[in-house]
Amino acid sequence: MLSVMPQAAHLPLHIQQGPSKDVTFNELGNFRDAVEPFVTLLSRSGPSVRLHCTVPTMCSADSCIDLHDLQALRARSLVFVHELVEALRASGIAASYRLQPSSCPLCVICALPPNIDANRVKTAAAAAVKDAHLELKERALLARLEDGLALVLT
Repeated sequence: MLSVMPQAAHLPLHIQQGPSKDVTFNELGNFRDAVEPFVTLLSRSGPSVRLHCTVPTMCSADSCIDLHDLQALRARSLVFVHELVEALRASGIAASYRLQPSSCPLCVICALPPNIDANRVKTAAAAAVKDAHLELKERALLARLEDGLALVLT
């Protein structure tokens, strides 16, 4: 049985084509703890999944974090993505991923089912974390978007 920690942060989500919606971030714990619950959730979505992963490569002026912290997050997120793909493939789910450099100081992993428009989910995930000032470090947060799931690594 999958249990997700009850602590949630409600943040506004603004998508250009429609009214604003609230996105709830549920904390899955640290990076190591987040792989299994995320794989379990993705296994319900179908036999294959595409992952779109933003990799923090630099900071914008308004969201800059320490460069050492940025490098550590980038390293952790790349290791996490590879562990997630291995776990998905081991559970029988055909998984592929795409890495995209980002100026956001967070790593965002969007799970894209094959029949969903990737740009729509990526836009929703980017909007969900754009103005989020998440002070947690080394945590994994799950966001349920209208068209899919997103995992935010801090």
